[in-house]
Amino acid sequence: MGSVVKTGVMSTYFFKTNINCIGCVTQIKPHLDKLEQEAHIEKWHVNLNSPEHLLEIETLKMSPEQVKHYVREAGFEAEFTKAPQAR
Repeated sequence: MGSVVKTGVMSTYFFKTNINCIGCVTQIKPHLDKLEQEAHIEKWHVNLNSPEHLLEIETLKMSPEQVKHYVREAGFEAEFTKAPQAR
């Protein structure tokens, strides 16, 4: 099961994805930027260097299931997961 990192009322979610190249990031960017512009999420980041291609979402409003659904609507898979360990 995934984890939620809370800071105040802000939630940070992590998802294993199939967003595995810069072309994929370019494809999903307008979708995630729209969520950001509409204030559904505060910020997002995809780590292409991690084996799981982690998508990090900071939000005040969305649940992990809502984020997962939105990523799938954009054509990608997302699996809620634990926060990566600090190195």
